[in-house]
Amino acid sequence: MAATMLRRALYGFAMGDAFGVPYEFKARDTYEVKAEMVGYQTHFQPAGTWSYDTSLTLATINALFEPYELVNVMDNFVSYLDDAAFTPYQDVFDVGIGTREAILTYKETHEVVPFKADDDMNNGNGALMRIWPVAFYDFTADLTLEDVIDQLTGLTHGHRRARLASRFFVYLLRMMPRVKNIERALEMAIRRSNRTAMETAALETEDLGWLAVTDSQSVQDVIATIKRWARTEVPSTGYVVDTLKAVLWTLLHTTSYQEAVMMAAGLGEDTDTIAALVGVIASFAYDEFPEAWFDALGAKDKIERELILADESGKFA
Repeated sequence: MAATMLRRALYGFAMGDAFGVPYEFKARDTYEVKAEMVGYQTHFQPAGTWSYDTSLTLATINALFEPYELVNVMDNFVSYLDDAAFTPYQDVFDVGIGTREAILTYKETHEVVPFKADDDMNNGNGALMRIWPVAFYDFTADLTLEDVIDQLTGLTHGHRRARLASRFFVYLLRMMPRVKNIERALEMAIRRSNRTAMETAALETEDLGWLAVTDSQSVQDVIATIKRWARTEVPSTGYVVDTLKAVLWTLLHTTSYQEAVMMAAGLGEDTDTIAALVGVIASFAYDEFPEAWFDALGAKDKIERELILADESGKFA
């Protein structure tokens, strides 16, 4: 199969998503995280049900089979919202406020523009959660990786902060199949995010200064700082910076896929997104997925359909 990295990543992501769904919006330390997938809690969904995080990821992948056109992505998002396309069981639940507003605005205007690019409040994690397939996408020579990330992020979250967070996560994921080591890949992603003084200044301006490499903070200092955070210092909200912090902290404090996803699910609040993003990185750091989780994952036929199409498209590694 051609899209072998996409395949591993997608199942790692979807399992994390499905594992975190039952615990979403619960306050930290008010519940017990079970070692198996459970159901019928927050969203009253069967065990193994994945959320709109995976649905919009599938919608993004599907749109990129064709020549790169942003309108294809947005049309797929409309199909998701209106017709429950790309959902596991024809049920649209828990769509992020910013993402829903962006889709509805596109339905009304049919314009593909960076959504609310000047709105500091438009920095949820609704783009971060679906941008990661770009790490394995064969984009055309007239586009840079940053172009593609910024454009796809901007469809729902046009603010520079959201775009910078998306860039960082894609940089991190692109390194993982090669180095298979979270700390090493994180070091490389930090360096890439700080290639120029302008990029470092942007991180500092956009609440991402903790990732900035400066005269007083080296790459190793950045990683050491994340490691030193106490659990009480790690937020787990849907704010894109909080999500990124929670993902990196979790990855640096666990030693297996299962442990990482369970720890992410135990942080509370936006558990499905954080567990999914942890899962996609951890899928390349550790060889084994929990077999019982894979067996419990719902609607694998819908995931498999997009993976088969991805293989046939030749667009993904």
